[in-house]
Amino acid sequence: MINKRLKIIAGPCSVNKNNIKDIYEIADLKINNQKVIWGLRVVGLKSRTNFVKDGKGMGIDFKDYINNLRQIIKSKNFKNLKIFKSIKLAQKIYQETKMLVATEVMDPLIQPYLYEKIIPAYKLLLWNPAVNQLGWPIFLMSQYIKKNKWYLGLKNPKWVGDYLKNVDNLNYSERTTMERTWEGLVSYANLAKERIILIHRGVDVPEKKNYRNAPVHYLAWRVKKHTGCLLFFDPSHSHGPRMREKILPATIKAMKIMIDNQYLYDGILIEVGHSETDTEQHISLEEFKNLCQELSKFRELESQ
Repeated sequence: MINKRLKIIAGPCSVNKNNIKDIYEIADLKINNQKVIWGLRVVGLKSRTNFVKDGKGMGIDFKDYINNLRQIIKSKNFKNLKIFKSIKLAQKIYQETKMLVATEVMDPLIQPYLYEKIIPAYKLLLWNPAVNQLGWPIFLMSQYIKKNKWYLGLKNPKWVGDYLKNVDNLNYSERTTMERTWEGLVSYANLAKERIILIHRGVDVPEKKNYRNAPVHYLAWRVKKHTGCLLFFDPSHSHGPRMREKILPATIKAMKIMIDNQYLYDGILIEVGHSETDTEQHISLEEFKNLCQELSKFRELESQ
């Protein structure tokens, strides 16, 4: 049976008071009077290459996170931690839309802990930053996910371990370091396969040309095949600002890829609307609506 159903998670790179309305507009999107969005991005703490002491570009939860961390170090317990602004917002969005919310996790101990009793089972997706490919943080985060029946997203490493011309084809017979690392994270998660979503966001290699991170669809397929997990595509971090105008056609093309009579991708994680971070790689709400319209012509868009 062909896997025609497609899950879409969309929203700004990081949430703030100026783009909350974008999230609600995304949640309300309908095609032929049917809702078509599976989940909403609500990210409040960001991974950055360099630490910024004043918190600029680090997300709306930055100051609360630092204060909570200091309190834990001082008191040696988790009592009376402040709930992050983005988590309160995620709760409000869930309560009003009943949709899944998704976020990137910087601290696998504190952030999932704060989500407990706020977001119910099957309504939260937590994913790792691409720069964090260590198994133990995934193991820790997965304990919360298993306990609360949430979803885990695993982004691929930025490196590959071979030349793109070699790895991104169906006939490649070796095992790259990227594949071994990505699959290793699945083993650390130790969750049911239906609770794990592989997120392909491209790779940062010399041959990437204008891509922010070059997509390697067939490499991602091998990891999906070996793990049995769902596979999502992140066209925002793959194409980036220099190829923003290619995001729509490239996403449509990627969602048409079929191998062994099955669609390669089960979903999309995409940045839409306005954001103070990764601003130039977002598509507009109108572009997103057009994307969903085109995708609905050959895939069944799944809503919550």
